Amino acid sequence: MAAPRVFISMGTPYSSESQAFRDTLEAVLRDQCGVDPRIIGKNEYPDGNPLSKIKSVMSQCDGVVVVAYERKFLADGTEKRASSVPVPLQSQIYTTPWNHIESAMAYSLGIPLYILCQRGLSEEGLIETKVDWYVQYVDLDPAELHKADVLSSMRNWVTTRVIPRKKTPKLLKSLDGRTKFSEMTPREIWSIIGVLAAVFGLGVGAANLLPGLFG
Repeated sequence: MAAPRVFISMGTPYSSESQAFRDTLEAVLRDQCGVDPRIIGKNEYPDGNPLSKIKSVMSQCDGVVVVAYERKFLADGTEKRASSVPVPLQSQIYTTPWNHIESAMAYSLGIPLYILCQRGLSEEGLIETKVDWYVQYVDLDPAELHKADVLSSMRNWVTTRVIPRKKTPKLLKSLDGRTKFSEMTPREIWSIIGVLAAVFGLGVGAANLLPGLFG
């Protein structure tokens, strides 16, 4: 069985530090976690609308690792300026909005999320611990990825979330809308047709399954 594919959501590195972190993460995921990292702009290239390419690549993955790190620094600002209780903001750092877009896309596709968040980053949107995913706080230092607790956490996520999803037959994913006909092989499509024919033959309400296939 081919290694599970994992999408890496990380803003384009703009410093030697962030470049080294992404390169190390890719190596750790591949060599120590046994997955195939996919990175837009490195081993996946959009030829048009980036959102369409991201969705296409992500739909072929069984996990998404989000790396949220500093993209913007706000020295002094205000939140809700026109309200009766404006909130002062000082020395705040924010990640790229693409992290939020790609996290939301992964969640809507039912793909497991794992978030690496730079310490001190302002938490907002999906960049915070939720019921369905965990946030690992780290410094933007490649050595952090080799720490026992971080490496153990990533391996556990791969073992308990990514690999089980990889092993789920496309037939079952198709029935809940996670896989479309365009992503299936002819053999898998004929399997779907056979299942639907059997369901109709048994008089079960198969119409409820169709929106997931064609949506």
